[in-house]
Amino acid sequence: MPFSSKSDYERVVDYFLNADEPFLRGMGVDPNKLPDREVWLNRLLLDLTRPDSHKKTFYVGWDYEGTRIGHCNMNPLSYGGQAYVHLHLWERSRRRTGLGTEFFQRSVQMFLERFALQRLYCEPYADNPAPNHVLTKAGFRFVKRYRTTPGLISFEQEVNLYVIDRQLADVRVL
Repeated sequence: MPFSSKSDYERVVDYFLNADEPFLRGMGVDPNKLPDREVWLNRLLLDLTRPDSHKKTFYVGWDYEGTRIGHCNMNPLSYGGQAYVHLHLWERSRRRTGLGTEFFQRSVQMFLERFALQRLYCEPYADNPAPNHVLTKAGFRFVKRYRTTPGLISFEQEVNLYVIDRQLADVRVL
């Protein structure tokens, strides 16, 4: 479900800010780079009211049995072009159940269609097996492994770059 309120974004920010250091580092996040809550929230809220063709980010929540259990987002995002996707299953008890893959596949299909994307990339921390596994199950193609700082809140790390092209995604039943 696409984010539609400030409270949706607050939950994402709190997911990161309330996580312990080992969990964050396991995702490739440097806890020292996390922005102040209000600064971060205000930055995210800019895209809430922008038309899709002008959004720089886009978030969807993953709801299961009436509870928000995770989110998926794109940033950076270039309407009609490409985007980078990120996936987070918040509830530990829901991991390794197939729900993350199912929700991720639905999110990818929505992103490609709603934003007329030609390709979608993901570059998870190479040492984090969960997203790497989900990406291959969802039909993403491995491109390469390399060292970079993949985001504003990340430390320098080895990442695996994956891509899915619109044509391939249209053929797959997502």
